[in-house]
Amino acid sequence: MAAVDSDVESLPRGGFRCCLCHVTTANRPSLDAHLGGRKHRHLVELRAARKAQGLRSVFVSGFPRDVDSTELSEYFQAFGPVASVVMDKDKGVFAIVEMGDMGSRDAALAQPQHSLRGQRLRVRPREQKAFQSPGSRALRGAAPEDSGQLLSALAEAPDVGTQMMKLVALRELSEAERQLRCLVVALMQEVFTEFFPGCAVHPFGSSTNSFDVHGCDLDLFLDLGELDEPQVPKAPESPSLDSALASPLDPQACTPASPADSQPPTSPQDSEALDFEALSSLAPQTPDSALASEILASPQSLPPASPLQEDRGEGDPGKAPDAAEALGGEKPAGAAMLELVGSILRRCVPGVYRVHSVPSARRPVVKFCHRPSGLHGDVSLGNRLALHNSQFLSLCAELDGRVRPLVYTVRCWAQGRGLAGSGPLLSNYALTLLVVYFLQTRDPPVLPTVAQLTRKADEGERVEVDGWDCSFPRDARSLEPSANVEPPGALLAQFFFCVSCWDLRGSLLSLREGRALPVAGGQPAIFWEGLRLGPMNLQDPFELSHNVAANVTSRVAGRLQNCCRAAASYCRSLQYLRRSARGRDWGLLPLLQSSSPASLLAATPIPLPVVPFPQLCTALVRVLRDALGCQVEQGTKRPRPKAGMEEAAQGGAGKRLKLDGHGEGGEDRAEEPWGHAGDLHGEVVEEMVVEVGETVPDSAMWSPGQAGDPPGVAGHREGPDHPAQAQPRPSCASWRCALWHRTWQGRRRARRRLQQQQQREGQRGDAGAGWLATEAQVTQELARPSGGERGAGAEPLVAFMASASASEAEGMLSVTPLRDAQGLFPELHHFLQGFVPQALRQAIKQ
Repeated sequence: MAAVDSDVESLPRGGFRCCLCHVTTANRPSLDAHLGGRKHRHLVELRAARKAQGLRSVFVSGFPRDVDSTELSEYFQAFGPVASVVMDKDKGVFAIVEMGDMGSRDAALAQPQHSLRGQRLRVRPREQKAFQSPGSRALRGAAPEDSGQLLSALAEAPDVGTQMMKLVALRELSEAERQLRCLVVALMQEVFTEFFPGCAVHPFGSSTNSFDVHGCDLDLFLDLGELDEPQVPKAPESPSLDSALASPLDPQACTPASPADSQPPTSPQDSEALDFEALSSLAPQTPDSALASEILASPQSLPPASPLQEDRGEGDPGKAPDAAEALGGEKPAGAAMLELVGSILRRCVPGVYRVHSVPSARRPVVKFCHRPSGLHGDVSLGNRLALHNSQFLSLCAELDGRVRPLVYTVRCWAQGRGLAGSGPLLSNYALTLLVVYFLQTRDPPVLPTVAQLTRKADEGERVEVDGWDCSFPRDARSLEPSANVEPPGALLAQFFFCVSCWDLRGSLLSLREGRALPVAGGQPAIFWEGLRLGPMNLQDPFELSHNVAANVTSRVAGRLQNCCRAAASYCRSLQYLRRSARGRDWGLLPLLQSSSPASLLAATPIPLPVVPFPQLCTALVRVLRDALGCQVEQGTKRPRPKAGMEEAAQGGAGKRLKLDGHGEGGEDRAEEPWGHAGDLHGEVVEEMVVEVGETVPDSAMWSPGQAGDPPGVAGHREGPDHPAQAQPRPSCASWRCALWHRTWQGRRRARRRLQQQQQREGQRGDAGAGWLATEAQVTQELARPSGGERGAGAEPLVAFMASASASEAEGMLSVTPLRDAQGLFPELHHFLQGFVPQALRQAIKQ
């Protein structure tokens, strides 16, 4: 059970997560069912086998280049049985020798000197790597060994702009990796041409749109063309699909179907059988990890569908009906064609494994892995729009050198904040479009709108796909450069501020118009059939009926704006603007480091009832003070953490003022009434909380030293093409709260005991004021066993900032930890998520 427990972690809001399988379960019975399942047991056995292989293996180097595995095996057989020898001569002369048992391995290591052909061998234990399951994946776009190198490189940069450029250089694909992808595309083209003469295989997405990162997917579009004759795969007389797939190509070029074709290599023998002289010579490898039990140059997992794949709509499946007839006509055309493409990939493309089709996706794809290169990818049939999207993003990157650093930085920041990914999170494609839209709305704009580009397209560049106008210049040299001269660091700070202020639900961010289209009555001013609106609305540049952020939930959209608000606050500090003389993290480093679980919870807003804001604030204070027993302070200056930017007050409650005028090392600070808030985060600066109903002017939230106009004017510009739009700022207020007792635990049981006691004594609660009085009594009951009244010098168990904001459409409460010595904030936040909305509805009725 100890081994199992080390793989399982408890989640703040309940449930469990299996770190080995990357599976989340809601309760203990579900976890037990998962732990007893075939997938988990297989990975446990695989991990044990990999570990045993590593312990039995030795790392050998220094032998002549013409020594082969057989000669090396014969040498080490003098110490005992040899299970396998895996060699690599591309990166250097070294090999992994797996002995048959631990005794043989110890005997080889005990030998003081080894010599082969008169040349001394260096023999040492094999380095033990952390196990990575075939279904796991580290941070997308970052190699496992990159984090230390990335942080040290950014820390040495002279300014934020240089940090952003270094981030691009460290995360983008190398020339060898790009060449490797070209070779894989050429291999796919050669194979598919045998079955579909005249077809073309086009890469798109991250591989071609100028925003590639290490380990990104290889997205391919199989263009069957508009041919007059039906494209039926060549087939012999036998109706067997397997023989039809095998016959057109040379038999040696096709891999027979076998269980090994659908599984990743699990032994050194599998890896040794790969062709190191072809594709794998270009794959990034390390001497010890690229051999034996690990997949060569593995990007760590089978990835989800690429952002562009997930964000495209239905399209022309090419000659799918004819392919369906070739398959017997028993399945729908699209499914039959996907099955055919999958069979070709599985049986006739060397090195391809783990092939499966996803017909239920918005754009059906066939996913695959390519073993020699370590690439994961997918093939789509009706995705021609994605080609033009990739070309558009590539044009944006060419038009201005600040686009790529800004996109890379925002995407890396979003990954660290848990905002980017699959499911209800933002895709990389959506984040990239969000940055492009922001750059279109600068004054002057950094990038032109899609409508402006369409008007400048030449006759030969006029393109229409599925009824959508995809016309724009393909050559960036034909367009005038931007008149905007703001540095990348200032643009990043303005991006965070603008996103935190945009009305994501009540408007549609249009890249074609370069402005926010108001949404009224559930539809934007211009209606597109099929457009699905939600808590965040970001329109595709060409397929105007597609909201690329339609999957984003209200909670994720609120957390995005809260995180942007905290990031904008940090970007106004000297810690962001210039390098620290005391060696502290500065510039991008606090932005890119992953947030703690408490920080992620703090950025998750709690929905509030939509009522007049003063009434909401009054009820919220009563709930916190009377019902939960918090000590509440409002409208006072107080020390606040400076280093932990995600621990900043998330609710947009006020402007932060540094008293010393220099940002660091201020001597004058207000006293901390409940202990030093810096216990959690170190140095503090003072913060002024805005009173209820007071709004903060944009000019007050903008540092004078930053270039450009105040960010409040960035979102919408006035002019002929951009009429003025009134964007009222939401009301906001903050309170500092402290709890000395765990009054959030056991409330239901204590309330039940209190109600039973009242019934025995014949008491009846008042229907109007009874609820709040009852909750106050429950709080007193919970506080009594834990020590009664607090002492004069006692410090609170938890101190937190409660920040409320409200607009016409919704209200949100953000709770941020200030003091949490015992790690109680996650369970408190989980309690508040369910208790506060219900309690407010009761308090407002009174």
